[in-house]
Amino acid sequence: MPTPSAQDRYIIAARLKGYLQKPHDAIALLTTALEESPDDTRLLRFRGHRLISVRNFDQAITDLRAAAAQLPDVPDEFELYQKDVEPDAIALILGETDLQDHHPSVESMEGRPEASRYMTTLHSAVWYHLGVALYLDGQLTQAIEPFQKAYETARHYESKVASLDWGYMILRRLRRDEESDQLLALFAGLADEYDVQAAGYHERMELYSGRRSGDELREAILNDPIQVATVGYGLGNWYLYNGERDKAQTVLDEVLSSGAPHAFAYLAAQSEQERRGELAAAYA
Repeated sequence: MPTPSAQDRYIIAARLKGYLQKPHDAIALLTTALEESPDDTRLLRFRGHRLISVRNFDQAITDLRAAAAQLPDVPDEFELYQKDVEPDAIALILGETDLQDHHPSVESMEGRPEASRYMTTLHSAVWYHLGVALYLDGQLTQAIEPFQKAYETARHYESKVASLDWGYMILRRLRRDEESDQLLALFAGLADEYDVQAAGYHERMELYSGRRSGDELREAILNDPIQVATVGYGLGNWYLYNGERDKAQTVLDEVLSSGAPHAFAYLAAQSEQERRGELAAAYA
C-alpha cells in the first residue's frame, strides 16, 4: 500500500482505540478527520459503528444513513479485521509507511483465493451497522431493509448469517412469521459456506431452525462469557417470542452480567431491559 492517506491513518488509530475498549477516543479521532472530509464514506461508517458502542443511536443512524446514501457511487471494497489492523497501527507508531492495502476493491479481488482473508466489505458493513443502530433504537420495521441489503452485499458466511440473524429476530418480533421462515430457508442454503468464525450467529440460526433446543444451547454457553453475551441475546429473544418469559428474563439478565458492555448483543439486551414493559405488552 502507498503511504496511507490522512483518512487511513485516522481510521487505523480509531480502530485501535476501539479494540482497546475506548470508543469515545475512537469517536473523537474520527470526528477530527470528518472536519476535514465531512462526506468521507469510510469515516462515517467507522464513526457510526463506534457511536453505537456508546449508545448514541441517533447520531449513529445519521452517520450511517449518510454513508449508505453514497454507496451507489462508491465502489465496494474489502475491510481488514483486527488481526491485520493492529500490526499496521504499530508500524505507523514506529514511523513505517509501507502498510497493507486497507481497502482492496471487491472487483479486483473477485475469484482470488486471498480474498478469503477478508470477512466483510464497506457496503455490507454500512448496511449492517445501520440495521443494528435502528434495531437498538427500537425502530424494528425501519431496520428490515438495511439487514436485507447487508445480506445481499455480504461476501462471507459470517456477514451473511449475522444479517439473517438480526432480520429473523425482527420479523419474529413483528409476528411476520412467513417472512422469517424465508430467512431460515436462506440459512439452510448456506450450508456449504460454513465458517467457524460465524460462531454465535450460526448457533442462533440453528436454534431458530429447530436443529437444537433452547435449553441445550443455554447449557452449552453457560461457562463462556463471550458466548453468553453473543448467543444469549438471541436465545433470550427465542424464549420471549415462544412464550417462555421467565426463561427469557433469566437469559437476558445473564447477558447483562457477561462483562461485554460494548458488544452489540449486550447493548441489545440493555435496550430490552429499558423496554421491558413494552415487550411484555407485545407478548401478553
